[in-house]
Formats: sequence, structure tokens, C-alpha cells
Amino acid sequence: MRKTWDLTLPSLHKTFEKYFMMGNIISPHDWNHPELIEMYKHHYNAVTAENAMKPIYVMSAPGVYKFDKVDKIVDWAVENGITMIGHTLVWHGQSPSWLNMNEDGSPLTRAEARTNMETFIKAYVSRYSGKIHSWDVINEALIDSGGDTEYSGDWRDYLRRETDNPRAVGHWYLAYANGADASKGESGSDYVFDAYYFTRKYDPKAILYYNDYNEEFDHKCKVIPQMVNAVNELWRNHPEYDNRLLIEGIGMQSHHNHRFTNLERIRAAIEAFKATGAKISITEMDFTFGSSEEPATPLTPEQSKRLTEMYVELFKLYMEYSDHIERVTLWGVNDQHSWRDWGSPLLFDVDSQAKDAFHAVVALGN
Repeated sequence: MRKTWDLTLPSLHKTFEKYFMMGNIISPHDWNHPELIEMYKHHYNAVTAENAMKPIYVMSAPGVYKFDKVDKIVDWAVENGITMIGHTLVWHGQSPSWLNMNEDGSPLTRAEARTNMETFIKAYVSRYSGKIHSWDVINEALIDSGGDTEYSGDWRDYLRRETDNPRAVGHWYLAYANGADASKGESGSDYVFDAYYFTRKYDPKAILYYNDYNEEFDHKCKVIPQMVNAVNELWRNHPEYDNRLLIEGIGMQSHHNHRFTNLERIRAAIEAFKATGAKISITEMDFTFGSSEEPATPLTPEQSKRLTEMYVELFKLYMEYSDHIERVTLWGVNDQHSWRDWGSPLLFDVDSQAKDAFHAVVALGN
């Protein structure tokens, strides 16, 4: 049974208020646990819906929207002075197929997909215009493979498209490519600009982010800033240019693992991203041991020490770049409620008790 949250602990968001916002995820069913909601208000001043705001959960059928759960989260955030993060609008996962595919799975035409994208974004972001601090407009658009020797120098080559993995197909790319006129410079990649253009059009005050994982690895570290710069250059030459960047933020998901995390790679990524002029946020942070294919076991004392060390080193790095980092969001309130529960990834254990890592991180800010 989950133990009661200790609200006498130092507040995470107050500890780091001079540096960046502190966020976490929330779900509609969390309101069944009032003590969890009180904990949230104690520790966090930014909120991301874990799943409730993803496209498939707000569109039950073409043109039919279900906003009740999103309304509850957004209204709660506004009432409690908590910064609301919109997550996410254009993604290859958890999105209704009819946005960019026919019933047989073939891509819609470019014109059909573009109309659907605008209709969806308009209905969605207009409803919450002025209430959402930032939108993760596009999530995980880039392929996983790549590296220094393979990098072509063109970000368009790394956008998801056809693949043997049905869960990773870039359906927006395929639809935009279906009817693209190459002689006019059109391609499947044009969906990227449109996604940001439509979101700026219908929620002009929101900060627009690109969000991805493995963001510190070689090809994404190169491709993301090139994509951001290219889209922002197109926007500067657009007749509706508003003297702001179109992609104003880059989200580093930061799903770390003890086997692969390299602080120098992360530093290099932050340097590359801040050079675009965009803000940076750590959007989905956790740190695991082992893998999902291995049995879940409690952390050993050595692993617990390593977890503490890594959280400390990561937060030191974030504090060093706090002039560029807007927010640090943890992806889960405790280990029990983490999507990576097998890896003991968070600052609170399965009983909601603060780990040594929590106390060490808080000590940094004091």
C-alpha cells in the first residue's frame, strides 16, 4: 500500500525557482487520490498530461471531440497557478488513423492530410488558447538510426516514413508526400512547417516546442538544430512572420539509463540546441537500471548510490545552463506510477518515500 506523502519535505519547485520550473505528469484518475493532488501542488509548478491530451484521446471520430478530461486538467492548472504544458499535437503514435490514412491504411492525399491537420489543431488549441504555456507540437518525428558516418547533412532524410515497424511509420510524412510537386520544392517534410504554422495561428501566445528522445545521440544532436533552424528560416520569410521564432523550444525527453547516459553528450546537445536561439526543456526525465526485458528487482545499495550521483550530476548540468533551460519535468510521481517501473527511475520509491537522490538534488538548490 502506498504510504502517505510527506509534505514537510522541501518543495522541489521552490528549491529550484531561481533556475527553472519543476514539472511532472498527471492523469484524470489522479483526482481519486486527494493526497496525491496535494503533493503535486507542493512539489511542482508545471504539469503535463501523461496521456489525456494525446490526439487519440481527444478525437473519438472525425470531427467528434472529447475535451472533458483535458478541460479538468487545464482548469485545475489555471486555478492553482500551475503552468500547463500541452502534449502533444502531431505524432506517429496514439493518433487517430483517419487524420492521415484511408481505411485500407494507404496515405491520404497531401491536400486531405493538410486540411485534417488544420481542422484538428484549430479545434484543439483554440479551445485552450491563452491557457497553455507551451505545446509539444511535434513529438518524435525523427528516426532512431544514424550516426556520424551516416549523417547526410539534410534533416529531411531523418524524418520517419515507411518502416517495417508499424508503430514507427511516419504517416504524416507519407500523406504529405502523396501529391507533393517536387518541381515546386514540395515534399513529405512539409508537414513539419504546417504543424507549427497552424498552432501559432490558433494559439499565438503559446511557446511551440519540438520534443524527442535519445536527443543527445550523434544524429539527433545534429538533425534537431538543423530542422529547427530550417523551419524558423522559412517562417522569417513568411508573410505572417510575427518577429518570433516559430519553433521556440526544444524538448529533451531525457529518458536515461545507467548503461548509456553520458554527461558530455548531454552537454554537447544542450550547446547545439541553445545555439538555435530556442528555449530548452527537460520534458520527460527518468533514470533507469537494467531493461524492461529483465525482471524488476529493488536497487542494490551500489545502484542507489549511482542513481543519486547521476541525478546530482544531471541537475548540476541543468543549473549550469539555467539561462537556457525553462523547465525540468519528471515523468512520474513515484516508481510505482512510472511507465518504466522496472527500473526504479524516479526520486520517490514505490511507497512514495523520498530516496537519497531526492535529498541530494534538493541540497543542490539550497
